[in-house]
Parts: sequence; C-alpha cells; structure tokens
Amino acid sequence: MKGTKGTETKALIRETAFKLFLTKEYNMVPLKDIEQSLNLSRGCMSYHYPTKQDLLVDVINFYILDTQKVKHQFDNVTDMSLLEYLNWYVDNIAKTMERLTQFVIPDTNINGTRAYMNLILQAEKYYPGFHQLLNEIEKNEMIQLKQIATKAQKEGEIRSTCNIDLFVQQIRLIFLGKSYQDALRNGLDVNTLREQFIFLYFLIKNK
Repeated sequence: MKGTKGTETKALIRETAFKLFLTKEYNMVPLKDIEQSLNLSRGCMSYHYPTKQDLLVDVINFYILDTQKVKHQFDNVTDMSLLEYLNWYVDNIAKTMERLTQFVIPDTNINGTRAYMNLILQAEKYYPGFHQLLNEIEKNEMIQLKQIATKAQKEGEIRSTCNIDLFVQQIRLIFLGKSYQDALRNGLDVNTLREQFIFLYFLIKNK
C-alpha cells in the first residue's frame, strides 16, 4: 500500500509541476508552492524529487518525450497510404493539443500551443541532453514519413518525379511554422494544418 500511495503522490507532484512549468518560467516555480498546494512536507518532496531539476526532468520525460515516442508507435503505420498517414499524423497532434489544454491553468490566458513551446524552451535550457533526445525523436518521425512517402511513390499514389526528401521537409516546416504562428494567437488550428497538408499532398498526387 505504501508503494502505491508513494506512486500516487509522485504523480500528483509531477502533474502539479507540469501545470506550473507550462505557464511559468523554471526560476519562478518554487518547490514550496507545490508542497503547499498538495499539503506535503519538505521531506516528502525531497524523497521523490531531491532537486527542482530532477522534477523538471521527470515532467519532461513523462509529458513530452514519452508521449512523443508513443505517438509514433503504430503497428500498421507501414500499411497506410500517404493520405491516411497525414490524417493520422494530424489526429495525433490534435489529441496532444487537447490533452495539453486540460493542464493549462485558465487564469494564465496562455493557449496550449504557446504553453507547450514554453516548456520545450525551458527543457532546452535546464534538461541536460534534451536537445539531442528531441532531435532523435524528430529524426525518427521524419524517417517514418519518408518511408510512407517512398512507398506511396512506388505504388503510384504520388508522382514519380516528386522529391521525397523535400516533401518531408515541407511537411515539417509547415507544422513548425503553423505552430509558431498560432501560438501567438489562440493556439494551433489543427483543421487549417490538415488543409495545408492535404493541399500539398494533392500537388504531388498522381491524377
């Protein structure tokens, strides 16, 4: 029972810290605020997270890196057409954004996309080796898309003259650019993102 309670306490600490890190700078999140909000002793907090950096690393691992890894693990992804894959890709982004929005504190007036980017920037600064870990995930994501696009080309779904590498890069750039633009407004508009992906798809689709 103690182990179960300890696990629940750690999860509560992690979730509370996640909400704060989404909308506040790392240096502006005192551990005592988390302790007080959860009615925990300093000893209990130190037992689970000896330092604030340990807490941030666990938050990033659980809510960012692990989520990204799971998002792109799909048994039948290689059987998808390119069009199916692009729709699946956007659906996963929508689920991530919807999940994030549930954790953003309403009073902060910060949309989920902007909060997510804020957390990524903090991880880049305070999580040793985070940049390399995120790059690896993004690299694998692009490899997966390239495999799907290459198969689509071989099967005649898209034109044989299409430059697959440039197509993959364009998909990535559209996503990053749209995310940045919308972060300054009301958050990522996944419907418009889907439209842009599909528009690009039909430019290279075999008629």
